[in-house]
Amino acid sequence: MREQITILGVPIDNITLEESGEITKKLILESHKTCKMIFAPNTEFVMKANKDKEFFDILQQSDLSTPDSVGIMLGAKMQKKKFKQRIPGQAYFREVLRVAEKEGFTVYLLGGMPGIPEKTKENVLKSFPNLKIVGTHDGYIEGEKEREVIEEINQLQPNIVFVAMGAPKQEKWIYQHRKELKVDVATGQGGTFDYEAGRIKRAPKAIQKMGMEWLWRLTREPKRIIRMSVLPVYVIKLFFKKDKTKGKFEPIKAE
Repeated sequence: MREQITILGVPIDNITLEESGEITKKLILESHKTCKMIFAPNTEFVMKANKDKEFFDILQQSDLSTPDSVGIMLGAKMQKKKFKQRIPGQAYFREVLRVAEKEGFTVYLLGGMPGIPEKTKENVLKSFPNLKIVGTHDGYIEGEKEREVIEEINQLQPNIVFVAMGAPKQEKWIYQHRKELKVDVATGQGGTFDYEAGRIKRAPKAIQKMGMEWLWRLTREPKRIIRMSVLPVYVIKLFFKKDKTKGKFEPIKAE
C-alpha cells in the first residue's frame, strides 16, 4: 500500500529518491503499454490544483507522485508529518535514467523549446552512454503536429516518455492521451530539460541542500517573482486547511 501525505488535498508519495527509481521500474514491468502516470507536485502545483478542478482530479489518479519542493516538505511538517526525502525533478529524471540504462529501458524526450530536447539527449548520453533514447521532440506540437508526434511515439513504443511542458499542461496532456499512448510510463518533467541542456544553471550543491534553490533561480530569472508570489498564500492555506483529506476539492479563491 502506498504511504502518502496529502497537501491541500493533493496526495504525494512518501518515498526516497532510490525508491522512486525502483517504483518506476516496477510500473514499467507491470504496465504492458498501459501508460502509467507519474507527477512531481510542488508548491505551485498544489496552488494551481486548488483553483483548477480538472488538474486537481488528474493528480488524484497518479501512479506515483514525488515530493518536489521545500514547500511540500513544509506542508507535511505543518501536519506533524515528514517526507523521507525531497526529490527535485532533475534528481528524479537522473535516477530513472540510471535505472533505464541498467535495465535496457527505452526513453523518449518530449518538450522544451526547439533544440532543447536534442541538446538534453546529447548531454545525458555523456553520463549514461548506454542509455537508449529512441526519440525527441520539442513541446510545440499544436494541431496536426501533435498527431504526428503521438504516432511517432506509438511506432517507437518507448518504455518511458518524459514530458516537459510545464504544469498543468504536461499533466493534462499525459492524462488526455494516456489511453492511446503505447508507452509504459509518462512522467511530467517541468523545466528539467532546460537544466540538462545547460540553458539554465542549477544552484550550487550547498544552496540545494539548504532548500534555497528557489532564491537562486529568482536572482537569475527575476520574472519568476510573479510565480513566487503564491508562496505566502500557500503558507496561509496550509495553516487553515492542514487537515484536508485526499480527493476533496475546495477551490482557493483568487486573493
